[in-house]
Amino acid sequence: MNENKKGTRHRYRILAAVLALSIAGEAYAQILPSSYALASGNQPAAAAVKAALTNGPQDAKELEAFLDAFFAQDAVKQKAGAAAISVVRDGKVLVSKGYGVVDQTSKAQVDDSQTIFRVASVSKVFTVAAAMQLVEQGKISLQDNVEKYLDGYKIKNPFGKPVTVEQLLTHTTGFESTQPSDASYVFDPSVKPVSLKDSIFDAFPSVIREPGSSYMYDNFATRLLGYIVQQASGESFGSYIEEHITKPLGMTSSSFTLNAELAERMAISYDPGNNAIPSYNLSPREWPEGSMISTASDMALFMKAFLNGGRSADGKAILSPESVKAMSTYHVSIHPEFPDMTYGFESPIEPSQTHSEKVISKGGDIIGFSSLLWMLPDRKTGVFLTYNANSDLRNDLFTAFMDHYYDNGKKPYEQAGFKPQSKAELAKFEGLYSDLRVKFLTKVEATGDGTLTVSDVSSRNQLKQVGDLLFVDEAGKPLAFKKDANGRITDLKYLNLFSYAVKLQEVQGSYPDIAVDHPYASYIFALKSLAILKDDPAKPFEPQKSVTRGAFVQTFNALWGIQPSANPSSFTDIDNSEYRGDIQAAHESGLLLGMGDGLFEPERPIRREEAALVAFRLLAGNEIRLPVTTAILVPGTSDWAVEAVSSAVSWKLHGPEVTQSNGMVDFGSQRDLNKQELAAFLFTMLLPAE
Repeated sequence: MNENKKGTRHRYRILAAVLALSIAGEAYAQILPSSYALASGNQPAAAAVKAALTNGPQDAKELEAFLDAFFAQDAVKQKAGAAAISVVRDGKVLVSKGYGVVDQTSKAQVDDSQTIFRVASVSKVFTVAAAMQLVEQGKISLQDNVEKYLDGYKIKNPFGKPVTVEQLLTHTTGFESTQPSDASYVFDPSVKPVSLKDSIFDAFPSVIREPGSSYMYDNFATRLLGYIVQQASGESFGSYIEEHITKPLGMTSSSFTLNAELAERMAISYDPGNNAIPSYNLSPREWPEGSMISTASDMALFMKAFLNGGRSADGKAILSPESVKAMSTYHVSIHPEFPDMTYGFESPIEPSQTHSEKVISKGGDIIGFSSLLWMLPDRKTGVFLTYNANSDLRNDLFTAFMDHYYDNGKKPYEQAGFKPQSKAELAKFEGLYSDLRVKFLTKVEATGDGTLTVSDVSSRNQLKQVGDLLFVDEAGKPLAFKKDANGRITDLKYLNLFSYAVKLQEVQGSYPDIAVDHPYASYIFALKSLAILKDDPAKPFEPQKSVTRGAFVQTFNALWGIQPSANPSSFTDIDNSEYRGDIQAAHESGLLLGMGDGLFEPERPIRREEAALVAFRLLAGNEIRLPVTTAILVPGTSDWAVEAVSSAVSWKLHGPEVTQSNGMVDFGSQRDLNKQELAAFLFTMLLPAE
């Protein structure tokens, strides 16, 4: 854990994908095709063309010119070296085209029909389509308790409501957040992937919220849905998709399994240092939530069929019109103007840029690749973009495309005649809200009549009220609140489009030895309300008891949704430890290294500088916070921990135990971390940066 800090700038795979979704940050810079614009010389003609464009793309040549100009920009080229796009309308492919080169060595051009990309979570659309086929056949019911398909397995669910198949489709199961570990990515071809079944039952999450009560994007829910497809159909998941969806549509370059022939055609991705990312497989080999590979031209075939009531051009039906409608209709919305999920699709990637058009969307991120599929069902129009990088290029294209083709002058979210509430009335929204996926905290303050200030880990924004529970920020991005039957504010949804954030409620008197005025009470009670602390509230908390290295890793992992690893141990002294799986998972993620000589010492108390290093690797390694080395530390911090401890001080990851005198900060680097300090350390990691 403490032997060196090499590689702390590495973006750890364990959280990269979920953080990309959960930390939306500031408004994305808008990239517009500056070299393609309406001619200004003939104003009446230009106005006529502009009016025609508000009905969407119609002319293939005009669309291709727009896309060529967009992808010719240097800013776009810097975000991805290889990209492919297809656009369909009214049953026709208007454009299907590649941009850039497959790899930097051969310089071969991207081919829309031959170049393979990982489409990541766009896979979920196909998994849901498979489930809807089985619903049509009566083999699955949307209201089925999912335990019906689990061969006797009972889900840990303290609520009176079961988890249903429909809730898997809408990501409203109430499951605790789980993220794939590094072991899910297989770079060594000799490693045998686990089965889909084992991957589910080895780490089945508990239900921690009432099923159906809140929305949280959930990869496990779709993996479980894929397993139910397998159970109900009697076919392996991948075979089912091939036989009943991709093959009937003629999608010959699409699969949930990466075979040798498809791997040869895959675009190469590069890391920030411009090194080629090695080819990898997945464990299990088929992820219902994200292992699909495809081409732009194949995806055009799917979009055409979907927008044609589920029927391909040659008459093959993969879905009924009723299923297509169900997949195109939002079933969960925190606010009518700020939707969450259909069956398989989610809210637009830039909700404020839809120009009041109905848009269903599905984005995807996996190591080295990002994609976006969006459709306008009422316009019979669909767009698919995929590229060999993890960047916000898709947001740029979505904004440019919607502005170019659907700019009708309408302003979203404005409600005519609405009178904003007073500052006193807005006080009901104030408080801290914890994201359900990654427990970062959002702070809401009423700062004036009809105005809120909202701070999170990445930004601080001013918002104005435009509806009873609806606000917009300076960039036009919406924030919506949810209230319960008693009118109490319970949740919000803002920059993270993929999860609600639940309002923290005061938890007092949880432990007999922690009074309300205890100096660490706020930290301890907050972590208890977040279900991070597992201590029995009826028993003493023992706030000054030292925390072992193993116990620290387990609690740290719980905070970030890192699941225990079932892989063989990397350390010789953890096999008999109750924390073995947590230690192994954190090691696989690069968060800890051990003590050397194959040892970890799980039962030794963890020093404060060791804890700081683990936090630094996660926060700086995932670019959540920038390293800060300006704090002047009193002597005693180990050389390998100076940057981490200095950053922890600057980030204020501590409670009142850290003192300052004569311009020097005493972090207590060599002291053992105790339980009350652990509570302060973990809770302050989640707070908005000042």
